[in-house]
Amino acid sequence: MTEPREIRVIEQKKLLVSVRKAAQILDVSERVVYDLCYSDELESVKIGPKKWIRRITCESLNLYVEKAVRESRIGHEPEKPHR
Repeated sequence: MTEPREIRVIEQKKLLVSVRKAAQILDVSERVVYDLCYSDELESVKIGPKKWIRRITCESLNLYVEKAVRESRIGHEPEKPHR
């Protein structure tokens, strides 16, 4: 069996993206992105002089999508008939 290919939603030209950009990439609201950060499903950092600017790591976006794809495949496996 071949290894599933790696899914990349963002090429690693950037290390961080804004919450707004992460929301656009995932096609969700900014509130969902914040919730994913608070639940540690997305990795984020606070930057700036007062640490009030939140940025999402591109690697965590890629990992989140890969995980979501794997979980959706598991959830959609055909049921085996009961014998």
